[in-house]
Amino acid sequence: MSELNNDNPANGSFAGSTAQVAAFIQSGDIVSAVRLSGELLAECDSRLRACYVDKSDLTDAIDAFVEAASLHVYCLRMAKVTDEALMCAVGSLLTLEVYKVSDRVMAIDKVRLYDFAVRSAIDSFELRGDAIDEDTEAHRGFILSYLASLLYHYYRKAVEENSEAGVLNDVYSFLKAISGSGAIQTPTIRLGESDVNPDNAGPLLVDIMSRAAALTS
Repeated sequence: MSELNNDNPANGSFAGSTAQVAAFIQSGDIVSAVRLSGELLAECDSRLRACYVDKSDLTDAIDAFVEAASLHVYCLRMAKVTDEALMCAVGSLLTLEVYKVSDRVMAIDKVRLYDFAVRSAIDSFELRGDAIDEDTEAHRGFILSYLASLLYHYYRKAVEENSEAGVLNDVYSFLKAISGSGAIQTPTIRLGESDVNPDNAGPLLVDIMSRAAALTS
């Protein structure tokens, strides 16, 4: 992994920052882990945007952004701020769509973010208890269906890529547990009156963020 802003010693290297986040997690200082991982993600986002605007090589910027996003969402989940974890995971995936680089991200990396997203959504709903009205129930249903369907789609791609078994085993168990609920849509996902290809998930991600925001407003 390349270093970020190496001309500014105060920022340090990407590897150094991720190691410091890991140290904070290991020591139990989750507040500092969230802060530093958030700063790292913001820096990676800025770098990705700059490379996109300048039409320069995006490879290292994409890799760093995805790793930083996964790390920050993990830290948010450790801090048990499930709403923020959900929005960060979905927002990061949407960023990849906006910069037209989603197809350059390995399926296993998307699996991690979608897995974080759907589990954060479930945790958030459980914390809030039963749906209090039909709108709330509908928003929750759509969010879970979209996320589970996208997770399933990229899980299958990751299996085809022979990605690491540890992550995939956990995801397989989760998908198997919800397979009978009818939440998983394949091969396309219904959004309003349209069928959306999961490989072009931008409209679904925007809808998820809109529904999630409605639930927390």
